[in-house]
Amino acid sequence: MGGSGGEDGTPNECPPATPLIGGNEYCSHNKGHMGNGYGYELWADGGGSGCMTVHGTNATFSASWSNVYDFLGRVGLDFDQSQTHTQIGTISAEFAETKTDDGGLTYVGIYGWTVNPLREFYILDDWGSAEKPGGTSSDGTPRNFVGTLTADGETYDVWTKKRENMLAITGDSETFDQYFSIRRTARQCGTISVSEHFTQWEELGLDLGNLHEIKLLVEAQFNSGSIALTTATVTVE
Repeated sequence: MGGSGGEDGTPNECPPATPLIGGNEYCSHNKGHMGNGYGYELWADGGGSGCMTVHGTNATFSASWSNVYDFLGRVGLDFDQSQTHTQIGTISAEFAETKTDDGGLTYVGIYGWTVNPLREFYILDDWGSAEKPGGTSSDGTPRNFVGTLTADGETYDVWTKKRENMLAITGDSETFDQYFSIRRTARQCGTISVSEHFTQWEELGLDLGNLHEIKLLVEAQFNSGSIALTTATVTVE
């Protein structure tokens, strides 16, 4: 399992995992709502197979996948695209997870979109056994380094990537910017101060629009693996 501790090899102190029970399993494109303001979505592209189980307690979910090209499972809050993050309030998340993979690319953290302007964003706190994500996209093309920010006691590197003629929440052939905050040291549990990332992105000149969603995420490409998010909440104050 990759990303099991800090750069000095010291393991992170995470709570004992509570076994996930019950829930609804999805093994193809699916999205819906599950009460308490939470929504879920499973999206996959290309070959391989994968399933996601939404357990119904806060945003907890588990997933497994095999030889996928791109597999993305997420649970969190949906918004009506009418307000910015500052209008909505202070947004944060709590998570704890265990995972396995056999290489390729695995992202764990926060994911979402804004509209007007259209932006896709990631806050990555953990990754898989392959090389830490950074300045190169999964398609081998470079990302642009913007700067750094500090949140929740750690430095994150901030990257952007322009995507052209790509699938997005608004259509099948859209042009939009991606934003990435990538934690310097991986962790498997903790608080993610989402609004702090948004505020510091804007200070770095990265504009955001009206919120569509903020969800806890696993995304996998070119690998097989599994994950259990045994603690998972996204809250607004």
